[in-house]
Amino acid sequence: MSTLKKLGVLMITGGLLSACTGVSYGHRSFNPSPEYAEMMEADSRRVQNAERAERAERRRERRQEMMDEADAYRRATQGQRVYILR
Repeated sequence: MSTLKKLGVLMITGGLLSACTGVSYGHRSFNPSPEYAEMMEADSRRVQNAERAERAERRRERRQEMMDEADAYRRATQGQRVYILR
């Protein structure tokens, strides 16, 4: 399939999907009040910050594990010549 055809298919698919993105239930649609919208945004920011902190903690833990492994390897091979064959 040529690039132009792929682009056309993607554009058509995107157009069809964009027609289905309205938040509605039957004849009703969801229109939050400004206070509720602000509350939802604050909740979203809180969740994003919590997830970001959790990912940072996992990265710190993984880094500490790698440092511990490297230290154990260093202690095990101290003063020895080690050849790693692939």
